[in-house]
Amino acid sequence: MYPYRLDRNPYPSSPTPTLIDAQILGGTRHKEAKAAVISCFSDLHGKVAAGKATDKDFRLLTIIQDVGSGKTHLALHIKGLKEVTDKTVVSYVDLTQISPRNMHSLYSAMLGGFTDEYISQMRRAVVKYLAGQAERSSAARKIFNYGFMDSISGRRIEDKAALLLSNELAPNYSALSEVLRKDFTPIEAVILKLVVEGKFRADAANVSTLEDIIASLAALSSLNLRFLGKVTVFQLDEFDADRDTTEFVKAVINAHVPAAALMLIFTPSSYDDIRKANASVFDRLEKANYKVDLAGSNTYEEILDIIMEYIRFHDASKCFTAEEERDLAAKVKVIYDEFSDFRNVRSMLNILYHATENAGKREAAAIDEQAIDETIKNVYPGLRIRGSVMDVPISDFIKIRRNTSDITVLESGVKDAVRNLVNYAHEVGAVARPQKTDGNGVDAMFSDPYGTKVAVAVVINRDHAKSFEQISNKLKTAGFVDKLVILTNANTTVGNNGSAVVTMDRCKMIDLIYFSNKYKNNEMMEDDSQRAMMLARSIRIC
Repeated sequence: MYPYRLDRNPYPSSPTPTLIDAQILGGTRHKEAKAAVISCFSDLHGKVAAGKATDKDFRLLTIIQDVGSGKTHLALHIKGLKEVTDKTVVSYVDLTQISPRNMHSLYSAMLGGFTDEYISQMRRAVVKYLAGQAERSSAARKIFNYGFMDSISGRRIEDKAALLLSNELAPNYSALSEVLRKDFTPIEAVILKLVVEGKFRADAANVSTLEDIIASLAALSSLNLRFLGKVTVFQLDEFDADRDTTEFVKAVINAHVPAAALMLIFTPSSYDDIRKANASVFDRLEKANYKVDLAGSNTYEEILDIIMEYIRFHDASKCFTAEEERDLAAKVKVIYDEFSDFRNVRSMLNILYHATENAGKREAAAIDEQAIDETIKNVYPGLRIRGSVMDVPISDFIKIRRNTSDITVLESGVKDAVRNLVNYAHEVGAVARPQKTDGNGVDAMFSDPYGTKVAVAVVINRDHAKSFEQISNKLKTAGFVDKLVILTNANTTVGNNGSAVVTMDRCKMIDLIYFSNKYKNNEMMEDDSQRAMMLARSIRIC
């Protein structure tokens, strides 16, 4: 049993998306992009539903997104949607897998990008068409080698067609060519003959020029519309500034292939490279019918919704509670805020996959701090909380941050930690015995080794204007000590010769609370002692 009562790990283990993983799509902006693409396909299909298409019935779509942020996932998700497969046939090509790149390898890849299911569906439709022709034409009956003996034995054309589809009957290729020449263009006839033979992808060997390829793409789109009633979509993923690729794409765009859509998927950097390398192609991309710009979509909210969508999809019994969702969201927020390396979908899903495995092995009810801590240690060894003097473990950092999300709890914890740090500094001989504060508005008071009387006050507020006011008031009443140190989360440099204002970030405050917990629980080690004194010096206590 996995966390949240799931019977499997909901997160993908592959570094790149698979068709199975791509069934799930989360993220508000990704869902909006999906809706825009579906709208494009539906609009195009509506224009050609009557079976006639012109060069006006071509669409260009661009999807721009950062590396590891879900653009390939989005393309594969769209490809597998029923509302898409009902109206389109899709060829998906990952350009990074094509080498060398030239017009022939690109065309071959586009043919290879169609699914075997589509090829079988097309073959059935063409054979059905030929069988219908055979009912009315003796020339077409020759395709199925249908003769006198078949007639007297009661065998039907449909029976012979079934044998052909099951590869138990070889068609009469001469008769096939003759029949196809009557109703189709020479290029369409060649493609249909290969479809019937079960050699659809072999058409790559029949083209010699770029003009041939464009004509074949147009013929294929026309045949898909005629036999399947669907428009053709060519998805080119990882499109870049490669010269042969951009010139090939330029030719496809210029051809305005009827009843077809070209979807180009690339990163912002690739888009800029194309701008520099090929101004004419860039101009065409700028004028795309649909421009889906997902650059900068790696926000916490977007990534969180994607993470939750995986659980919702696999939570068949709908047991994932709102409290569990809030708890997981808080952990994800810490990872997102503290580790810039994980501010993309791919990296965050990798963390959660391994954390889920870890929690599952321990039979933990949820993805807990230990699972995340051990995952980061094992999968990303050497990764630490940046700026942490106390070298706070990830698990403790997440726990403290979550427990101090309320500003009053945070301030109380920091005040307590400062008092404990002053006490510890006294125990190691760094300062004199702490003195009572006697309600004078400070949180700790002591004398340094030179006899200077020092007071420490903690001022933490969400409203920094309120903090400035409190700091100003404390500075005015600091005459009872030689030096006043104010620790605050407000970014200010106010002060005077007898005072110091130290701005603390959240990491510093968590360092203090982590130290305080270890100090109170008598868990201080030698390394902790050295780090504690570094922490004390960083906030001007000694």
